[in-house]
Amino acid sequence: MPPTPVVPRQAATVLLLRDSPDGVEVYLLRRVRGMPFAGGMTAYPGGGVDVRDAEADLSWTGPVPAQWAASFHCAEPLARELVCAAVRETFE
Repeated sequence: MPPTPVVPRQAATVLLLRDSPDGVEVYLLRRVRGMPFAGGMTAYPGGGVDVRDAEADLSWTGPVPAQWAASFHCAEPLARELVCAAVRETFE
């Protein structure tokens, strides 16, 4: 019997870069060892879309959600959730 397909969850990852005298620097974090997924590993900030990301009542700065939706090839509400998740996860 074939395995049941796994449905991926909506998630966002952020790649923070900056120039330095020694070259490009990349922001990474080390995940807590006890985490069920990739515990102890080095990773970029990011994580799954949360209910809070859809309910975020905030002022928008930068490209409007419609532009993100076009870039991500998805619906505008999902694009907004993904951007909110990316920002939230970066600050968590």
